[in-house]
This record gives sequence, C-alpha cells and structure tokens, in this order.
Amino acid sequence: MSSAYLLPPLLTDEQGQPRRAGFEFEFGNLPILQTAEALQHRLGGDLDIRSPFEAVLQNSCIGRLKIERDADILKSVKYRKWLEQIGVEFSPGSLAHEIETNIDNASRILVPCEVVTDPIPFDQLEVLDGLVETLNSLGAEGTQHSLIYAFGLHINPSLPASDAGTLTRFLQAFLLLHSWIIESSNIDITRRFLTKYIDPFPQEYMELVLANTYAPAMDRLIGDYMQHNPTRNRALDMLPILCELDQAQVLEALNEDERKLVKGRPAFHYRLPDCKINVPGWSAAGAWNHWVYIEKLAADQGLLHELIGEWRLCNEKFSLAPKTSWTMRLTTILSRRFFEG
Repeated sequence: MSSAYLLPPLLTDEQGQPRRAGFEFEFGNLPILQTAEALQHRLGGDLDIRSPFEAVLQNSCIGRLKIERDADILKSVKYRKWLEQIGVEFSPGSLAHEIETNIDNASRILVPCEVVTDPIPFDQLEVLDGLVETLNSLGAEGTQHSLIYAFGLHINPSLPASDAGTLTRFLQAFLLLHSWIIESSNIDITRRFLTKYIDPFPQEYMELVLANTYAPAMDRLIGDYMQHNPTRNRALDMLPILCELDQAQVLEALNEDERKLVKGRPAFHYRLPDCKINVPGWSAAGAWNHWVYIEKLAADQGLLHELIGEWRLCNEKFSLAPKTSWTMRLTTILSRRFFEG
C-alpha cells in the first residue's frame, strides 16, 4: 500500500519545532497479544506485555505504540492486586492468565482494540501504511463490518500556535468543511446517528463562531466553547487544547464524569474519520488529507472570510436540506479556489 500524505501550510510550531500528529486506530476481531506480536514482527521494537488487555511496543520503526482493549474496566486490572495477596498468579501459563486471555478473546466482538501511536512528524506519516497492512493481514475489522461497530480513526495534530486567533480560525475552518468532509469521505451512518461520539456542534454555536466579527480573547473563546459544548463528544474535540490553556475554566464547566476523562494536551483531537481497516485500498492518508484541507483553510484568511459570508447567506435562505445546500455550494467554490493544482 502506498498513499500520499499531504502537508499542511504550517510545518513548525511557535518554537520552530516540527509539528507532529498522533493516531488512534480502533478496530475489532483481534486479540491484543496476537496484534502486538504481529506489529513487533513487522515494525521491530521491544514488546512489553502488561496483561492480555494491554501491551506496549517500544522503539519500533514508527516509535512507541500502545495496543490495548479500549475498556477501562479491562485495562485497569485492579482486581489483580488483591487476588495476588491470596496467592493467585497471573504469569503466562497460569490459570488466571488463561482466564484473562479468554476474557480478551470474548470481548473482541464488542469492545474495540486500539493501536495508539506517539506523535509522528508530518513528513513521515507514510510509515502508518505498514501498521495498516499488518492489521489487514490479521483480519482486523473496521467500522464497515458491522452495524454495532462505531470504530474511529482519531488524529491528534500538534498546534501551530496557541493564541486565540489561531484556534478560532481552525474552529471556523472545521465548521465550514464539516458537512463536506462527511459527504466526501462517506462517514458511517452508525457513528453519525446511532452514537454520541461525533455529535455535531450546535447550530447556535455555529452561528456565533461563523461570523467575520468573531475575534474573541482566549477567556471568551473558552467560555463560549464550554457554554455550548461541555462534552468530549464532538467531531473536533477541543477540550484537550482548552484544558491545556486554562484547566480551571474548562473543568469547572464539565460534569463529574466528563471531568475525569479530560486531560490537557497541546493538540487537536479530530474524531470524525471512520477506521475502515480491511477496505481494499484504504489507508490513513484519506482521513489525514481531509484534516490538511482544514489546515489550508485556516491559513487562508481571505478564503475563510469569503466562505463565512457564503455560509451565512446559505444559512439564512429557506431550505428543506440546508446542510446539503451548503455542501453543494461549498464544493463549487472549493473546486475553483481551494484545491486547484
């Protein structure tokens, strides 16, 4: 598999350091240990098997990888401590280890396996193709394999800058391109309508942010976001960034359950793409390239202002399908201006 990973306009951050992106692949049908051993065989490195539900591959050709069953109740293995106190062993070959392995095998139908990469430089993302090829060879199943699957490919690109203006432009660019990305990448209906993971931003918030006069200072940007989006369940989850910038303001606006799950991180959390493992020809490049379009638009203030004006005109007109109408109008504009060459 060979895929072209586009580069965004801004390749370094405020300190002049190369920007990077971490990836989270969710998929089904594979046990953790078999997946980890296959990745080690393909990518090299040192394998640390922490339990049948979690392994870490260190020093692979694409850096550190976590391979885990995406369920806290399994990964925590907190039950081990008190069972070990009464003499229960969890070493390979023990009865308890065999039970855990059987639990992992049984859970793989309902609980996704996840491979999480460390941040990779933008100009080296083609190394992801080897990871995808390995998962394909093992028979991993992606979003498309079952109605009960809602597997995503999460992308975590580092920030080019952390000022309010930069974050506002990225939010505006994402909101403008959101419906177009859904249509052009055929986002799975299950993930869009039957789960909460990638809920759209509220219309009221879109109308607030998509205005050429919207230029908030950081405290207002965070306050507006938290007022309308006190949740991780957005296709572009800004909580890690905002928590990194002002943890107190963000956590105060969240309920107790959400508060436990949010950690500050100087990176976007782009949750929209499907993980279509085992679809012939699929790679992470398509999802990444859609993110690059967001970056290109955020960096082109003239086009951004033009599209905001067009969106407001389209939004004010009566339409039985306003999102479809905007997507068609946006496609026409971008075919002339944005993707030329």
